[in-house]
Amino acid sequence: MKRLFTFLLLATVCTGVHAHFPWMMVDKEGRVEYFFGEGMTEKTYKLPGSIAKAEVMMRVDGKLSPVKTSVVESDDFIGLRSVASVPKNADLISTTTFGVYHGAKLQYYTQHLGSEMPKKFSDCKPFAKLDLQAHAVDTDKGVEVYVLWKGKPLEGAEVKLYCDEGHEEGNETTDKSGKVFFNDKQVEDGMNAIMVGHTLSDEKGKFGDESYKSSMHYLTTTFVDPADK
Repeated sequence: MKRLFTFLLLATVCTGVHAHFPWMMVDKEGRVEYFFGEGMTEKTYKLPGSIAKAEVMMRVDGKLSPVKTSVVESDDFIGLRSVASVPKNADLISTTTFGVYHGAKLQYYTQHLGSEMPKKFSDCKPFAKLDLQAHAVDTDKGVEVYVLWKGKPLEGAEVKLYCDEGHEEGNETTDKSGKVFFNDKQVEDGMNAIMVGHTLSDEKGKFGDESYKSSMHYLTTTFVDPADK
């Protein structure tokens, strides 16, 4: 039974540009697809300039290397697509700064976990250069999701589960270990989406010529149930 999960980190209910996020997945031909939309089914939203410059990295057998992509604009897809296919066990990551929006810096992180899903969190392999990340653990009764911020568990993050039609199937808050759990009844067959986020209200600085007084960090992560591989 195929179950493709997507984890999107979202701190609050947002409008405007906040409702759009980068997503990354692998198509039937094994090519990476990186796009910007309100959800996994929206693949034709025009790429903002900063998102179009995103670099995709691939990790295979512990080695990290860049993935060559090109901009594609067609009737059914607008985004970055890899020039060649990637290995099925490739883990993919990308991070980019959108810019400053209403005085806050918007930072996006994107993952695709193509390697075998572990049975326990201690077997997960965190990314050294990804501040905000999520890892999924396969259990007999469902899926555990661990959210990390700069390598440490992120407590108190709201995590919402959505099916591929956009319906909310679950809503949980991470515990001290950064974990939430969704059972097999909550997780539907096919594609699922989880939304979370992390806001730093006291982070100040400049991005380009613009100053910011806070920062908002968002992550999306996709992976396939090992039973389907």
